[in-house]
Amino acid sequence: MRALRTLVAAAAAAAFALAAPAVEDKPTELRGIGNERVLIQMAPETTAGSFDGSWMYVNRDTQFGMWIRTKNGAPQVKLQYQSLAGTETFETDWDGKAVYYLAGSPVTFELKLGASTADRIVGTWSWVLKAGRTGRSETANIVTYRTWDGRTLLMDFQNMERKLTQGSIDRINKAPQVWNWIKISKRELLWDEFPF
Repeated sequence: MRALRTLVAAAAAAAFALAAPAVEDKPTELRGIGNERVLIQMAPETTAGSFDGSWMYVNRDTQFGMWIRTKNGAPQVKLQYQSLAGTETFETDWDGKAVYYLAGSPVTFELKLGASTADRIVGTWSWVLKAGRTGRSETANIVTYRTWDGRTLLMDFQNMERKLTQGSIDRINKAPQVWNWIKISKRELLWDEFPF
C-alpha cells in the first residue's frame, strides 16, 4: 500500500510539472554574481478571466488598488496609492490622472492607456514631483496582461527610469521592474473593502 501511495504521488508530481506553463526569464543589464546578469521571472500570458474588477498590489512600502472596467469596448483604469513609509497618497480619475500636493509641492501622476486589447493593456506611466530645485520622476511604458488562471496580473514597466534631482545634479536609475497584482473581486470595491 505504501509503494502504491508513493507511485501515485510521484505520478501526480510529474503530471503537474508537465502541465505547468514555463516561466519566462527576462534578462537584464544588472550585474549579478561574477559574470552573470540578474534575471526577472515573468509568468506566461493567458486569455483566462477578464480585466474588469478590483486588483491590488502591495509591497513593504506601498499599497496600490486598481479598478479596471470596459467602456465602449476600451479598458479604463483608476488607481489609488497609499505610502506605508510616509503620508503620500492619491487617487486617479478614470482617465488615470491625479494631481495632489506633498509638503506643499504639486505632484502629477498619469497612467495613460494606449491601443489595448481584451487580453493586454498598454500605456505610459508618469509620476512627477517638483519642489523648487529638487524633484523626482518615474516614467515607463507599461504592458499589462493576465497570468496563470486569469486572477493574477503582470504589469511590466518597460524602459523604467527613476530620476532624483537635487539642484543641478540628476541621479538616474534605469532598472527593470515587474509587479504582480491579485484580483480580489469582479466588482469595483471601495478602498476600505480592500484586504490590506
